[in-house]
Amino acid sequence: MIRAQGVHHLALVCSDMDRTVRFYTDVMGMTLTAKLNIKGGAKHYFFDMGGGNQLAFFWFPEAPQAQPGIGNAGFTQFHSAHASMHHVAFTVESEDDLWAAWDRLEEAGVESMWALDHEFCKSIYFRDPDGILLEFACWVRALDERDLDDSQLTRATPITRPTKVPVGV
Repeated sequence: MIRAQGVHHLALVCSDMDRTVRFYTDVMGMTLTAKLNIKGGAKHYFFDMGGGNQLAFFWFPEAPQAQPGIGNAGFTQFHSAHASMHHVAFTVESEDDLWAAWDRLEEAGVESMWALDHEFCKSIYFRDPDGILLEFACWVRALDERDLDDSQLTRATPITRPTKVPVGV
């Protein structure tokens, strides 16, 4: 039996490695952990995304342009092609951390953010500079038998950032 212990690394492809490094270090708060230069001018960089897991990016000098809706989630539809990568979800510890991430993304000028309550987790969605769909998610309850019933449409309720009420009001 194979016993995987988690994700070693997830490798994606970017169009501009310098811009990718800035986004994932300055905005996402990840540490750049390794840089590989590959024959033919390609690059392969690794970022620590926590929990012993790495997010990696390739840059290929002759790579074709992105094809949203085919290679990853499209901008006008939520689907992507078979055998494609739809999105990457990162765990945050709590709902407070989720909304703190929202604030940080907003401060960094990240646009096109939205938030959903999936009943067992709450999520915010946004895109990196190459249009890769990303998600921050926090668990709000443990998964159980309810989450194995696919006989009804799954509810994904849009949510907004809670308004803080000053103490004593």
